[in-house]
Amino acid sequence: MATTTAIAMDINDNEDIVSNTDTLIYDDEDIQLLGDEINENNWRYAFQEVLDDIHENKLDDGTRLLSYDNPCKIRVKKLGNTPYTFPLSNALCSRIICEHGIPLSLINTYDFCGTKVTNSAWEIDHSAIDFPLSFTAAIQSQAFEQLHLNTSDLNTEFYLNLDKLIMFGPCTQTKVYNFDEKLFIYLATVLVFLPSYYTGGNYRFIDDNDDSDDVHRHTFNQHESDNSKPFILIVPSDCQHEIEPIEKGFKLLLVYHLVSKTSSTHEFYSLLSKSNNNSMNIQNIFLTQRLNHIFTYWEKNLNKMPSKILIPIQHSLDYTPFFSMLFRDKYRTILQLITTTLKQLSSSSSFLIYSAILQQDEPFGNTTDSRLLINNLKLLNTTNDFILDLNIQHERTVIPNEVLGELHMYIDAYEQSGGRQQTLANGNVVYRNYSKFHVLVIIPYEYQWDLLLDDYSFACHHLSYMLSLPTNSLNILCLNLLECILRNKTLSILSFDQLIRYFIQLYNRIGLTTKLIQLLKILFQHKQFKDELFSNKILHYWLNRLVECFHSWPMFSMEFLDLFRKSISTSMPTKLNEIVQFLLQFSHKTLRTLLINTLLRYIFKRRGLPRHILLSTCCSILHLLIVDGSYSMDALLTLAYNIIKRVRKTSLANEILDKSFKMYLIPMLINIYRDIKDKEKRIHSKISLSPAFILIYEYCLNTLNYYCISTLSPSSPLNIISMNEALLICPCTSCARLQIFLIDPKNSTLIYDLSLSLTVDHCLRHTLSKFPMLSIEYKHDPCTGREQTLIISKYGYEQEQKQLCFHLRRLLLQLHQI
Repeated sequence: MATTTAIAMDINDNEDIVSNTDTLIYDDEDIQLLGDEINENNWRYAFQEVLDDIHENKLDDGTRLLSYDNPCKIRVKKLGNTPYTFPLSNALCSRIICEHGIPLSLINTYDFCGTKVTNSAWEIDHSAIDFPLSFTAAIQSQAFEQLHLNTSDLNTEFYLNLDKLIMFGPCTQTKVYNFDEKLFIYLATVLVFLPSYYTGGNYRFIDDNDDSDDVHRHTFNQHESDNSKPFILIVPSDCQHEIEPIEKGFKLLLVYHLVSKTSSTHEFYSLLSKSNNNSMNIQNIFLTQRLNHIFTYWEKNLNKMPSKILIPIQHSLDYTPFFSMLFRDKYRTILQLITTTLKQLSSSSSFLIYSAILQQDEPFGNTTDSRLLINNLKLLNTTNDFILDLNIQHERTVIPNEVLGELHMYIDAYEQSGGRQQTLANGNVVYRNYSKFHVLVIIPYEYQWDLLLDDYSFACHHLSYMLSLPTNSLNILCLNLLECILRNKTLSILSFDQLIRYFIQLYNRIGLTTKLIQLLKILFQHKQFKDELFSNKILHYWLNRLVECFHSWPMFSMEFLDLFRKSISTSMPTKLNEIVQFLLQFSHKTLRTLLINTLLRYIFKRRGLPRHILLSTCCSILHLLIVDGSYSMDALLTLAYNIIKRVRKTSLANEILDKSFKMYLIPMLINIYRDIKDKEKRIHSKISLSPAFILIYEYCLNTLNYYCISTLSPSSPLNIISMNEALLICPCTSCARLQIFLIDPKNSTLIYDLSLSLTVDHCLRHTLSKFPMLSIEYKHDPCTGREQTLIISKYGYEQEQKQLCFHLRRLLLQLHQI
């Protein structure tokens, strides 16, 4: 029987086990994320989720052992060409300090107790020392690898510059230094801890690019790690360095600076965006696929997405963008993932990527008018299509909805007054400026004109100029610019008639295309356009021109009808006369009829004429229908009879004259007659007056003739108030006499004797103030000059009503002369 021997296998959890079939097993959560459908409600959450899944901060890597197998050696000038091997003896360190040492400037010249700190550190300039090329190459290679600059297209754009050798001697106090005096040149500082014989001297660097309440400190104890090997640490160029007390020996530290050959931050971003990073891990591949779904949806649904998106690539606590790019993996990875994703789209030029500066523009002394804006835009991707050339000073307002990420962090940074200050080793004070942050601006190619829209006249100038050129190659650009103007939410359109002229010009150049119809629908949905639809007479003219030149108006008539419904719902009843004039000036007969029917359905929601409809509304509708001339005689006569019936229900003659004839009926007849005559001039044809017009005209004329004859008789003055109104007057003795006088049609004069009371009763004065139509006259005593008699008469009001009757009658008789 064969014996099987089981061999124990050592399994290490830290080892990567790859199967022979090379099959990768994915998490169900990852598969679910890839399968989610992107829509207009969740795209922002999905995008933000991708950004949140990117980890950051290379500073957490800490100090690493330098990969250099050979002994570390140094040559020092004035000490011959003999190379000295590390660790150096204390005597040799002292000799180097004597020959080349310069005291290193302290930041904490006094400790917490007020005792002056004794400086025990010296710097040796790079010109006095020399290291093997292999040692320098090992430092640069490891630094570039840690900062992800070791690709072929990036490593030639950066280099390490040896700055100094620092020797820390024995001391009993903790000291703080700043190794960098020219912050604007260096992108990062590379520290090399050389093998040395010393005790104590723990090193810590303070990262100020973090919350001041929780300063992040990184500690390195070379003595406990390995005092015979070099270690490398990459830190920001603006941080402070702390050295704890050294009991004995010398601590040696090399300082290198990472320098870029690029002259600006935008060139640095351009290099990173074009970098071919082949070391993408499986997580970044999944993130790229998720971004691909989002951008694909954006590409196919431009009308459901913002015009542009801003993604911060600088942390709100970082006063320099290089820190965020080199030490926070998140922003570097965001830039690379987005550029990689856009290259994978069906059309690589569908989106444009700009690097820009986001800042808050706050007018002096007025914080309420502050706004977010971007400037200094530089294009990062290349395309063969037309691209706007924006200068550095160009600015564009940004709305908060266009910014991804935690915008409140940057707003808080803007609101910090003065920022923080930092004292350098040379005594200079540097103020951290939190007013500017670098962002990525992603915008569809079709919407690139959105970057111009802070100035409406500037955008219209571009559009007018392109339409004036005879070439047809700019037609698509003209459509894109017009769409950006219509879609922009921060821009107040000054002239819709000018936009309609652009529509007419585009129609003459390219015809009625699907794109042009979509833009017309966007115009109809514009809130400001709805507000000006009935009040802007110039807009009426150009809208008629637009209707006349478009032969396929029914293709978007439903959108225009919907626009009309929404406009009348917000304009009724205060703008009814403006609506009537708008409809009367509409030249397209079929569409005008549809609009009139829409208005009638809105007003007369039930069959018949509801009582709550105002007389003025009925008059305006009759005016519209008579001048339009497309409705039947029966419909017009029915409406005219209803108007007469409502006027006859008014029992008092003064109400008929003032509230019906003077305010509504006579002006309606005059306007109808004037509009019909204007219409005759336009069509060069005679138009007969409608029977409904003649019916209202004869009713008004007959009624006025009756009142003119009746008011000539002094025995029948007009009533001032009705019986119900008289009951509301004060019941005191004086007011009771006035009450009887007002409702008595035969009595035209009332006399009060003031000889006994010497003055008019206060209550009577108050009641008389409510009837300005009465004539009031005082007679005085010729001896004393006091008021003796008060005479109240109706003749003044009666005379006024008589004059009104004759005036209205004269208007009707001379209607053709008005």
